[in-house]
Amino acid sequence: MASYRLHYFDVRGRGEIVRMLFKLAQVEFEDIRVTQGEWTDVKHDTPTGELPYLEVGEKQLTQSLTIARYLAREFGLAGDTNWERALVEQVVDTCDDLRAENAKIIHERDPDRLAVMKSKMKDQILPKYLNRLTKFLNEHGDRYFVGSKITLADIAVHEVLTTFLQNDPSCLDKHELLRGHRQLVEHHPNLSEYLSSRPRFVV
Repeated sequence: MASYRLHYFDVRGRGEIVRMLFKLAQVEFEDIRVTQGEWTDVKHDTPTGELPYLEVGEKQLTQSLTIARYLAREFGLAGDTNWERALVEQVVDTCDDLRAENAKIIHERDPDRLAVMKSKMKDQILPKYLNRLTKFLNEHGDRYFVGSKITLADIAVHEVLTTFLQNDPSCLDKHELLRGHRQLVEHHPNLSEYLSSRPRFVV
């Protein structure tokens, strides 16, 4: 089996779904966490000047979702058929769209625009995505998002919603199906210890 070394900052961010895939698959990896103080010194050693990147033996792979999809295929967590793989990626891309919407808020510095954006996120954007995810879970899942076993789709949903729940623990109160799914992921025997013991990060 190949050796794996994940390089990312010491936050959840775009590296967390990769960490969760390794934990779920019970595959050993080196979790190299770069502090902000170290970043200037190590940046020139990265393939593209950005994190995360994954070393697979002597090879390097960048882009967090590329890494996640590669590992999901390697670990049998990407869906069993071409159609299932498409359904998994549909969920993953939906989660990434929601993450991108939230990133606009994180990077906004004007207080007036920030207040408007937060209100729109709570009242319009987040409900739209929660309804969309509920629809996917209803139509294609059997407890999990695609079929009857856990995949990258479930990891992506859990991770993107963690940030929103930390900001507003009630945001899933009207979404019973998503709450049940989250509990299912958190009680998975390969994930429960990791999720309950990891540090709390804002993103």
